[in-house]
Amino acid sequence: MYFPEETLRAYIADGKVRLVPELADCAGAKAAEMNGFEVIMISSGDLACSLTGIPDLQLLSIDDFCQATQRITNMTRMPLIVDADDGFGFGRGLNTFYGCKRIMQSGAAGVLVTDTSELARQGQLSIEDAVLRFKAARDGLDEDGRHGFLIARIDTNPEEDFDDCVARMKAYMAAGADMICVLWMHKLKSNKFELLQRLKEACDCPMWYPDLCGRSYDPNEITMDELRRLGNCHLVGIHFSCHAAMMAMLDVGRHVLREETNDYLDTCFDNIGYKCYTTMSMYGLADGYWVDREGRYVRHPQDSLAKRNADYFLRSTDVLDPDAPKDSKL
Repeated sequence: MYFPEETLRAYIADGKVRLVPELADCAGAKAAEMNGFEVIMISSGDLACSLTGIPDLQLLSIDDFCQATQRITNMTRMPLIVDADDGFGFGRGLNTFYGCKRIMQSGAAGVLVTDTSELARQGQLSIEDAVLRFKAARDGLDEDGRHGFLIARIDTNPEEDFDDCVARMKAYMAAGADMICVLWMHKLKSNKFELLQRLKEACDCPMWYPDLCGRSYDPNEITMDELRRLGNCHLVGIHFSCHAAMMAMLDVGRHVLREETNDYLDTCFDNIGYKCYTTMSMYGLADGYWVDREGRYVRHPQDSLAKRNADYFLRSTDVLDPDAPKDSKL
């Protein structure tokens, strides 16, 4: 039996720094897998937009998270972490326990839980109350005999209250966290590398760096080389999946509506290296997986819907891996 949390812990132990795409669905997960990423996260914000068309106002249910988790982990073996915010609703410890138990049953490797106040109110829990939430998360992650990975998010700004941030780091690790995320790191305008060094000196624990930004947005953003030099930042969250998809849909849709043809789609992505007639090509048609799989269960090849789809949709001009050797099928 496959346990993704064990794979995730092995990744942490090898000392590498890994970028973790934050996404919402199987399409984003498939793209991340094809790109070569090794760990992914369900973003509560992206999931809210995808499922409801509403910004993340904490309206999603635990069922929403579990269903998304089940779908994604059914199609990829990449360890999946779920952004659980305050513990899947209300900020109550028992909800956190129950939500973490169910999310592990759905196939996740672990969760990220915050120390924010209950009911989406402004501010943070006290350290004592936050510790109870993280203990509840730990118990839920361990309830069925597995040992899910727990990232404890701290919403203290370390520039404003360094000592409180360190106190929370120590308390949350003692409560059962495997890793700490200091949310405000990606918002700071001071030297982030130096501040992370100070935090490491005060509490040397595994760290998640949140929301790596582009330099045009934040000229002071830390670099991956700096994170490698630190030695304790093993996972780096990065948002691009749903953002890029929305931008592409808006761009192409604008041309389709204006020109009343689909001509723009034929050429607009030529410069990126990828090319296909249908997205189904990327989901096991081009590599023959589903054709081979269904072929085992039919008497005649043309009784296979996968085979007929492959014959109809695949084109010789498809390029699903622009970095592959030129004679590769993909």
